[in-house]
Parts: sequence; C-alpha cells; structure tokens
Amino acid sequence: MAYLALYRKWRPRTFTEVVGQKHISIPLERAIEQDRLAHAYLFSGPRGTGKTSMAKILAKAVNCLHPDGVNPCNECQSCREINAGSSLDVYEIDAASNRGIEEIRALRESVRTLPAVSRKKVYIIDEVHMLTKEAFNALLKTLEEPPSHVLFILATTEPEKIPLTILSRCQRYEFHRISVEDIKNHLLYIAKKSDLSLTEDAADLIAVRADGGLRDALSLLDQCSSASESKVLDAPAVYDLLGLTGKDMILDLSHHIFNGDSSAALTLFYNILQGGREPASILRDLLEHFRNLMICKVNPNAPEFSQYGAKVETLRSDASRLPAPYLDSLFDYLHQALHETKRSSSPRLSAEMGLLHLCRMKGSKSLDSLAQRVAQLEEEVERLKKGAVSMPMAASPSPAPVSRPSFPAAPAAPATPAAAPVSPAAPISPMPVPPAPSQPLEGPIPIDTPIRPASQRKNRAPVNEGPNIPQPVPSATPAAPAAVSQPAPDASLIDPKTYPAIWQKVLGYFMAIRRIDVFTCLRKSTLIYCTHTRAIVSAPQQFLVAAGNNKSYQKVAAEAFAKVTGSPIQMHTVLKGGEEEASAFALLKSAEQAGPAPAPAKAAQSGPDYRLVSKDSIPAKDRSDPSLNEALKIMADCDIYEKTES
Repeated sequence: MAYLALYRKWRPRTFTEVVGQKHISIPLERAIEQDRLAHAYLFSGPRGTGKTSMAKILAKAVNCLHPDGVNPCNECQSCREINAGSSLDVYEIDAASNRGIEEIRALRESVRTLPAVSRKKVYIIDEVHMLTKEAFNALLKTLEEPPSHVLFILATTEPEKIPLTILSRCQRYEFHRISVEDIKNHLLYIAKKSDLSLTEDAADLIAVRADGGLRDALSLLDQCSSASESKVLDAPAVYDLLGLTGKDMILDLSHHIFNGDSSAALTLFYNILQGGREPASILRDLLEHFRNLMICKVNPNAPEFSQYGAKVETLRSDASRLPAPYLDSLFDYLHQALHETKRSSSPRLSAEMGLLHLCRMKGSKSLDSLAQRVAQLEEEVERLKKGAVSMPMAASPSPAPVSRPSFPAAPAAPATPAAAPVSPAAPISPMPVPPAPSQPLEGPIPIDTPIRPASQRKNRAPVNEGPNIPQPVPSATPAAPAAVSQPAPDASLIDPKTYPAIWQKVLGYFMAIRRIDVFTCLRKSTLIYCTHTRAIVSAPQQFLVAAGNNKSYQKVAAEAFAKVTGSPIQMHTVLKGGEEEASAFALLKSAEQAGPAPAPAKAAQSGPDYRLVSKDSIPAKDRSDPSLNEALKIMADCDIYEKTES
C-alpha cells in the first residue's frame, strides 16, 4: 500500500477528534441533536485549522446510517464513501479552478435532483472567495432558497473578499489558530502512536514553526521523521532538517549586537553561513528573536517562548534590561535589511552591512528617544548631587552667579551669607521639552515695573544677576572704585504671603520678553522661599529641575526677580517632595520664627559714583583716548558710565 502522509492519515473523522476548535464543533453537535441545521454554512480561518475536515465530518453526520450520538460512525457505507471521496451525494468543489459562471450554472442544475442514496446532498465549495462576480450572482438565488435536501458548506481563508449578499445568507464560523500547547500535545500523541521518538523540545519547536496550523505541523513532523538518521528526533535535529538557526547561536549573535562587537558578530555570522544557512534565513531568525524580546517585555510567559528551552531565562533577562525604544529601532532596521537582502544580487553583502549597522546603533544619538535621554539625564543629576561637596558662600566681588545651593537642616537663627552652604555648579544642558500645561494662562500677569522687549533694552541700567555683584567699572577710568558694602541677604526674608503674586509676576516677565522656553519650563513650579538675594522654587519633575538650574535660565530669572522686587535674587530649583525642598521649608520656618526682618536699604556708598552716558555726550578729548577707542572696537554694543564724585 502506498505511503500516506501524516496529515492525511491523522485527519479527524469525528467532532471530538478536531483539535482546538471546540467553539465550532459543540454548536454543530447541538444543531444536529435538535435537528436545526441551517441550509448554508461558511467556514473561514487560517490555513490548516480544520475547515475542510469539519465540513466532511458535518456531511457524514447528516448522512450517517448508524450515528454514534451526533458523531458519524465511519463504518457504514455512506461514511466510507465520503471518507474515500467517492460519494455521489457529497460534492467537493475547488472554486479556484471552477470559478466561472458556467460551473455555477451546472451546480444549479444539479441541485434540483434528489440525492442518490443519502438523505442530503452536500456541496463543499473550497476557497469560495475565488469565484468571479458573475458566479456569485448566479449562486445567490440558489444559496438563498435551496431545496430541503441540499446543504451548502463554503470554506475560505479570505472572507473579506466574499460579497455581503452571500455572507448574509450563511451561518458563519471563524476557525482560530491552534495554540502551541495543543499542537505540541497532538504531535506527541501522533509520534507515540506512530512509533516515533519525538522529544518535547522538538515538538515545541515544530509547534511554534507551524504558526497555528495543525496541517503544517504534521507536514513538518513528517519531513523531519523521514529525513532524520537518528532514532531520536530532538531539537538540534529539527534545526538542521528545517534549515533553521539554533537559538544558542541567535542569542550569541544578539548579544554581540547589544555590546556593539562588530568583529564577533561577523565571525559568528560566517560560522552560521558555513553550516549551510542562507543570509536571509539568518536575518529572519534574528528578526523573530527581536520580536520575542519585545513580546517578552509585555508578557514574559508567552507560550511560544517554550522553543528556547533552558535559554528562556536568558531571553527574559535581555528583555528586562534593554529599553523598548532601542528594541524598536533594532526591529525596524533589521526588517529593512531583510527586505533588501531578499532583493539584492549579493545577499551576503547586504546581510553583513545590516549586521554592522545594528552593532553601531547602540551609541547612535539619533535613535535615542527623548524618554531615554531624559532618564540618562536624571541619573547623571542624581550622581552629581550625591557626589557634590558643599562649600561656604564667600562674600567676594566675583561676578559669577551662585548656583545649585544645598540647604542645611533648620538652624536656630536666620542664616547669614557666610553660613549658607552651596554646592559647586554642574554644567547641565538645557531641556527645552516641557510637559503640557495643567492650566491655561490667559496672558502675562502685569508687574510693577514697565517691561520692554529684549531687543529694545540696549542701553538699560545694569541689573545684578546674583548676590555681591559690584557696579561696572568703565574701561577708560584707570582707578578702580572703592568696594561697596552689601547687607546681609538671608536676614531679609520676603513675606511668604506675597510669594504667589511675586511668582506670577516673574512668569509674566518671561512672557513679556518672549522667553517662552523659560516660561514653559517654570510655569508648573512654585516659589517656596525668597529673600532679597536668593529664591527657591519647587518643580514637579526631575528634568524640569535640571532645566531650571541651567545658567542661562537662572540669568533670565535673576533679571525677572530684579524687575519685580528691585533686588538681585538668584533662583535655584529643587525637586518637589525631595530632601532639598524639605530643607527649604525648614529654613523658611526658622526664619519666620525669628520674626520679620526689614527690607534691605540701599547701602551708603563711599567713594566715586557712576552715571550712564551716551556715546554722543562723551567730550571730544575723551573720544580720542586710545583706550576708549580700542574698548569700543571690541565691545561695540555696551553701556558707558561716567565717574562722578558723591
């Protein structure tokens, strides 16, 4: 007797033998029990899921002479003829080769005659979506009102191509892809009955490669069992026989890519090629591995991971440590490389270039997402914060502004300039990506001092941008002015009740000078501590803290505070709910308990004073001064002051 393929030999012959389609077999059994069969059914679903087999079982069930409940007996003459394909009353029509109107007209003529020996005539039309438009129109009336002795069963893999007029006249059943576990158990059962030594790892691998189709799984098992020389069919043998790359090699190749080791990646790629694999096949297996990593981040216990065997923990470890944006970039580019490799005249060259590009992607800033960059910045800020060394603030005439102060625990008395510790400034790049505003602002809040745009503030009076900044010294004057005494800044705490109004005016100043980036970054922050020399604001997110402490933002903020309060105030941003915020609140509480202090009065100056003059008002003899001319060449757009005696 000729050899019979496994998928034909083990085709289900009763409803109970159908694997993974209980949602269809049970309703059909009940319809047969209650004698409520419809006149037309549509079975749709992926290939190899049992559509044609279910149609034959239903044809046998309605014509069986000795049924076993609702299942056909498969022993009577009607069942044997249907199983052999020789029944005169069951017609299997391939719509792919009989798709014209003439074939459907012949079918309409055949429908009128009574069954030869069976109770019902059954027409099984496979791949029904291949019929032409005219053929569907010819079938329409017959399908709507067939004779009582006729049963239509339509099967298709593409139900969306069937006209709605046909769909509305059928009871539709969707066949699902069969799960990996069901296919694996069925393969092990068939291997046991067929005296095949199939390991569970090999059954897992075949079940995953079948992609939900039991017929495909049986065909792969048939191929491996006939080609294997060993008595035991294990996973390595399946890899070799199906031309797949082993998971160990794929994991090693992916690790070389993650580490950016181009040399090791290409060496392993060459070794796999020497084993008889095609470049496109290697990239396809690697693409499937990247897909599994992305799925593992969402569902670490997905059933298809069983093909990794003991290496499944390695897969889960890689998925947990690799960022999702990086995996997205790898998957997208590898998908393009695979497409190019299939079309290329030199597949190996395209595959090599694709692997080299994947190895370089780890350090590519163009592919780093904003979320990843923000996370890296937050880690760097935390590292700098932990490693920062506090130092006392020196009351010196240095023009450099003080940034990033760290707040001590609540003192017994208000802090003085010499006791206010600060941490050294750390250069932080600006972060011009603010969050969405929680409340819309209906325009800038007016402030007490008139505000002009930055473009019109050419000859404005100088504004101190931090504590202890001296008055400017004209380059044309050889003698330096005497030192100007400054009041104790932290001793002049501004009333906390005025903080909301001050902060709104500061934000309004940002809008007035069109610094939308500073406004958007600080609009969610809150002023929590303010003296006439420094201010502390609390931001809800770490990247807003980093941006607020940027020197350029602090410079604009100092200018805004000077316009609003008339005092040179240096701003520092802390994280809401953090230790620095708690220290600031403790410092505020201590200052309030000590009692309000008067606002600092302007210190009496001894020595020379300076007034702002224009270039035109400079006397002719001074204009010819070589020092002044050289200074004006270097600093063409500058403020000029004349020394006056007080």
